[in-house]
Amino acid sequence: MKTIDIIIPIFNEKKNLFHIVNEIIDKVKINKKIIICYDHDNESGLKYIPNKSFIFKVKNQGFGPNQAILSGINFSKSELVLVYMADDFDNINLINHMINLTSVYDIVIPSRYVKGGIFENAKWYKKWIAIIGFFLINKVVGIPYKDCTNAFKLFKRNVLDCFSFQSKIGFTYAIELTVKSYFLNKKIIEIPCVWRDLKGRKSNFKIFKWIPHYLYWVLFALKKRIKSFFL
Repeated sequence: MKTIDIIIPIFNEKKNLFHIVNEIIDKVKINKKIIICYDHDNESGLKYIPNKSFIFKVKNQGFGPNQAILSGINFSKSELVLVYMADDFDNINLINHMINLTSVYDIVIPSRYVKGGIFENAKWYKKWIAIIGFFLINKVVGIPYKDCTNAFKLFKRNVLDCFSFQSKIGFTYAIELTVKSYFLNKKIIEIPCVWRDLKGRKSNFKIFKWIPHYLYWVLFALKKRIKSFFL
């Protein structure tokens, strides 16, 4: 029977975390561990985590969301690994479908840009960095996926055995995962998802600090694409 590790990075979360974890417990139908990754010991969300034997608190070995996610990935052991956001109440029912798809695919990419995908209430800078990332990766480099920047992804352990992550900033792990896996000929599928920014929620998205790190992976992908033409 398949098992899954669900990694949830948190930063100054409140009681929404309690509800999201309980929704996952109720609705995800296979054996699971929930791995809550946090930056600092006074993280407000820690007190809202249910006391269950399959829920683990993992302190970030660096700082910021990307390093928190990678800390969770390093802690994980299961056949399947899912990265899920602490404020995403729209896609919990999608998780079981994603798990079923892993009988064929190595990576499942929930996408805001395929038919049926929804992208609402985003701050202008979040929307534009996602759109620019989509254009550069999909249209310029030619990688046939539209939402490489979305941190919400499900992937198999065998993908992680093929390379080590280098990304450190923002949510760039998501682009690195997709780009490297594509050039390793992993089986990848993109399916529609819902993305709604919560009104009144303070964003920790650091656009000017993070953009160079996103562009690094675009250039990495472009170099791989150019090199492949000459092989």
